[in-house]
Amino acid sequence: MMNRAEIQALLDTLPIKKTPKPRFIKPQSVKAFEKRYDEWYWRQHPNMTKYAHHFRGDTANGLTSLIMAWMKVNKYFAARINTMGIYDVKRGIWRKSGSTLGMADITAVINGKHVSIEIKSGHDKPRPDQLKIQHDVEAAGGYYWFVHSFDEFLTQIETI
Repeated sequence: MMNRAEIQALLDTLPIKKTPKPRFIKPQSVKAFEKRYDEWYWRQHPNMTKYAHHFRGDTANGLTSLIMAWMKVNKYFAARINTMGIYDVKRGIWRKSGSTLGMADITAVINGKHVSIEIKSGHDKPRPDQLKIQHDVEAAGGYYWFVHSFDEFLTQIETI
């Protein structure tokens, strides 16, 4: 039988629980876009079984998907850019991708203007290579945005 001090010593060796993330509350702008997207989608696919589409803007991937859907509904060109390397199983290493460092997650053309959109989530900060590409894109007359939320994206779109 273990005494209290031994039990406490054992408990002290256990990993500390992470504090849970606050519950995600979907912004009104995302809810409104979901309705608009559903209307657009069902006009494009009238014979498909109808169901509601759901978007989340609280993760980098969710926000990227949301912005890509917004671009499609508004008939703008947009492409996701994958700059992540590829894991080589045989060699057991990560190989670099062939893309330029600092390229944004989304490259788009809006009203005839080049727009690069870098998605930032949580405490993610711009890297030096992203800041260099931002400078180069803006010097050439394009836009390079760091976007943290769907509302921020909508605000940036109004500047074009």
